[in-house]
Amino acid sequence: MTLTKKLLPMAVSAAIAAPMMFGATVAQAEVSANLGISNMYLWRGQNLTPDGAAVDGGIQYDNASGLYAGIWASSEQGGHETDLYFGYGGSIGDFGYDVSYWKYLYPEDCSGTPVNCSLGDNDTSEIVLSGSYGPLSAAAYVNVESGQDDNIYFTLSGEMDKFSLTLGFWNLENAGNEYKHLTLGYAFNDDLSFAVSIADNDSGFSEEAGNGVEEDPLFQVRYSKSFDMK
Repeated sequence: MTLTKKLLPMAVSAAIAAPMMFGATVAQAEVSANLGISNMYLWRGQNLTPDGAAVDGGIQYDNASGLYAGIWASSEQGGHETDLYFGYGGSIGDFGYDVSYWKYLYPEDCSGTPVNCSLGDNDTSEIVLSGSYGPLSAAAYVNVESGQDDNIYFTLSGEMDKFSLTLGFWNLENAGNEYKHLTLGYAFNDDLSFAVSIADNDSGFSEEAGNGVEEDPLFQVRYSKSFDMK
């Protein structure tokens, strides 16, 4: 895992590229899959694959009650990431809500070769709370690891036609390279999307020293496909 991903003592994951908070009620239970490729793993305003592209995919089960569960995986610099999650989403009138639990797993010991990698204790988890009203939404990502439960990542988002704008920022009560970012997204169609993201380092950590964040604009191009599995 990279230092950026760990944010010093903690690691959390979910990205614009990742399928987040999609537990909407459906007419009947169904299973779906998704595959994607992008020039970078854009995670909360940071590039987790600075040396190349990222490939990801997942499978999700949706129940008519609003319950859902799934698994999602992505390549990452120096290894890979596997996410297990479950949650519940619904709506009251025009207000939508979603509550989910995410477990993020990373290789514990690769023994010098990726084929020997195994998932182990090198992981973390979050509870994600979100709400939406019309084109506006807000979410809180609460780290639930022991000693890290005061570290919370927040997002405020808005959508207009094919455009989206997200402000993300951290509240780190422990140690960490605290920062905020602004990400503008454009969905060309159902499969192809673009994003530009700019981060601002709030904590005084230095990127040159290896413990800061990238503040230059990041440009992401992503292509993905979703499949219903009957």
